[in-house]
Order: sequence, then C-alpha cells, then structure tokens
Amino acid sequence: MLERRYLSIDGLRWSFLEKGRASPEHPTLVLLHGLMGCAETFVPLIECLGPELHIVALDLPGAGQSERRRDIDPSLAFTAKQVMGVLRALDIERPVMLGHSHGGAVALSLSARHRDSLRSLVLLAPAHPYFEEGDPLIRFYLSTVGRLFAYSLPWYPQWLQLLGLRRMAGKYSFDTTEQLRPYRDNLRTPGTMDHLLRLLKSWKKDFSGLHKALRRQLATPSLIVWGDYDRAVPLQSAAKLQERLLRSELVVLRGIGHRPAEETPAAVAHLLHEWLQRDTAAESVRYSPKLSASQRRSAALIPSSLKVGD
Repeated sequence: MLERRYLSIDGLRWSFLEKGRASPEHPTLVLLHGLMGCAETFVPLIECLGPELHIVALDLPGAGQSERRRDIDPSLAFTAKQVMGVLRALDIERPVMLGHSHGGAVALSLSARHRDSLRSLVLLAPAHPYFEEGDPLIRFYLSTVGRLFAYSLPWYPQWLQLLGLRRMAGKYSFDTTEQLRPYRDNLRTPGTMDHLLRLLKSWKKDFSGLHKALRRQLATPSLIVWGDYDRAVPLQSAAKLQERLLRSELVVLRGIGHRPAEETPAAVAHLLHEWLQRDTAAESVRYSPKLSASQRRSAALIPSSLKVGD
C-alpha cells in the first residue's frame, strides 16, 4: 500500500510516498523526480514493481507536498545533502537510488560527494554536465519574457499543457489528463515556480560543480536508461557521462522520450527487477573498477509482453 508521509530535516518539511517496509533481503529503492515533477509522477512505475520492494519516492524541496520557502537553497549540492539527511532520518543505509532528469543529477551529485553511500544508481535520462542542448531554454526562462511565460504556464488550458508534456515523450507514448495532473497540481502550488526559476539561475554553477566532482570517476554500479526520442537530454550525450562511471550499463528504449517511467512503466519495472536481482547477487562480491566495462543494451531484449506502449 502506498502511503503519504512527512518528516522535518533541519527545519524543512519533506513529503514522500512510501510502499512496503525495509528488509534484509531487499535493498530500499529511493526515487528522485525530474524538474517540474514530484513523487506522484512515479506512481505508474511503483504500481508495476513487486510488493516485496521497499520504495521511498521523495518530493524534493519546492515540489509536491514538500515545503516551499524563498530561503531554500536550490543548488545540487544542498539538495544532495538534504537527501542524505532524509536517508539518515529514515534509517536507510546504502539504498538503490533512481533519479530521473534533474533527479538524476541530484543522485549523481550525492554519489560523487558521498562515495559508497549508495548501493547502486539507476539513472533515467539524467541531466548531467556533458550536454549543452538545454542552455538556450534556460536562458529563455531567465529572461523577462521567459519569466512571464513561466508564471502563466500553470494556468494555460489543459489541452495546451498536454501538448507541452507530449513534447517530452516519444513517438509510442500517449499522454492522458491523469498523467498531466501531478505536473499541473505541482506547478499551480504557490512557490513552485519561484523555486524552479531560482534553480535554473544556479544551473550553470551547479553543473560546473558536478563536473568537478566527477573528475574522479564514480565507482557506484550504475544502470542508465535512455529513450532514443529524448528531446530534453539527447541520447548521444550518454557516452560522455559513461566515461565518468566506472561500472555502468546503458539500456536504450526505442521510441521513448524523456519520461521513460511514465511512458513505459512496465518495461522500466522489468529492467529494475533484473538490475536488483543482479545487484543483490553481486553484493557479497562487491564491484571492482579493475573489472569494470561499460555495456550497452537495447530494449529489444525486453520480453514481448513488456513492449513499449503496453
């Protein structure tokens, strides 16, 4: 059963969704959402995952039902530090951390700055320091016209917002009003857009810092899942990111865009279960950089019963 829970870290209220309870047999799976999303955007994926898993989906500061305040530091480093505080408060040791888009950057930042704190990483179309395609859009949102557009966006007609969400999807995806609702509710909550614009203002500095933190390659075992129709963070940028990850595997989902956990939750759940089984089996051996080699797989390896769009 999925439950909504709350806690306070250094005076900041956090909200999260939790399913199941921690057990010695299975690692906890911690989910970090993307830039305009919230924990609720992971519900389709959570519903596809087995009941034996302990899952914690966080509303990052400024999103979902977590607190919004003008004095919250939106930087990657602060957010990663706060997520570590949540893990300690919930007594979660060495979880598997899944991050989507900007949540992937938070997960990378946490793993780079708190090495050996995570059992493994699962990165869904992660934002990272080695792509620049998003820079023009960030400059637009930080302009006067862009800021006016941002503040009006939550109040656009639903059909127009669906078109925007659709641009973040691939050719086999069909967004519904139910998939739009968490984004719409999140953006309409007072303080959300203020926080997002402050986050975009610190974007270049944040990713420069992450670039420096990743100069020392990351040994955390990492599964990277990317759609070949991703318009936000292009698939071709994955190679540079993989160079900084000593033990990584890239799986490409054909026809999928920037939101794989929502576009094809059953396929992502299948990959996650496969990853967790291998991760659990390897825990007693522990990964070694000397044995590492980046791998690449195609979603063609997914059984036909889990084809994209099912």
